[in-house]
Amino acid sequence: MMNNASARASFAMSSNVPKPILPIELQTDRLLLRPMREDDIEMTVASLGDLEISRRLARIPHPYTEADAHWWLEETRRGRASGTVEHFMIELRASGAPIGAIGLHQDAAGERAEVGYWLAKAHWNRGYAREALAMVVRYAFFERVPVITTLEAKAHESNPASIRVLEACGFLDVGSVECTSLATSGNIPARQFELRREVST
Repeated sequence: MMNNASARASFAMSSNVPKPILPIELQTDRLLLRPMREDDIEMTVASLGDLEISRRLARIPHPYTEADAHWWLEETRRGRASGTVEHFMIELRASGAPIGAIGLHQDAAGERAEVGYWLAKAHWNRGYAREALAMVVRYAFFERVPVITTLEAKAHESNPASIRVLEACGFLDVGSVECTSLATSGNIPARQFELRREVST
């Protein structure tokens, strides 16, 4: 028979287990954030096949193939089912065209998540990354169930545009780190950023 202390410990452990995440859509003034679909494969391969983009991302190989994109599509579905990965394509509401992606990778405790994003080069410097990130921050901290309490992100020191996006959304630079780059098979100097959920009492 389980005693009270054991029961509380068991409940605490079970409550920290990530739950499946239902597919949802998020909207901003200009953007729709939605789950990845089969018809996003072509655009994803074309964009991430550009070394100028893939070298800035930790987990993207170069060259990036259709098989890689199909694997990632299935990985996003598995991640939702396990409650550990939440991935959104970034789509222009005006045209319905996908222009990039943003996602959350949750830790085992379910309280922290790493956020990452990319945009096709034709859509750089138009404020889309900041708009998408601000929406994901609001969702993660105040709308998601369960909520995330801390968001983390990394940006290469050679990528000041991404650093500006993180700072504009309230992330704080907490120190230097080295990021792996699968595309270049090396380690790259980077900055570690963090944003904590604050709740008024």
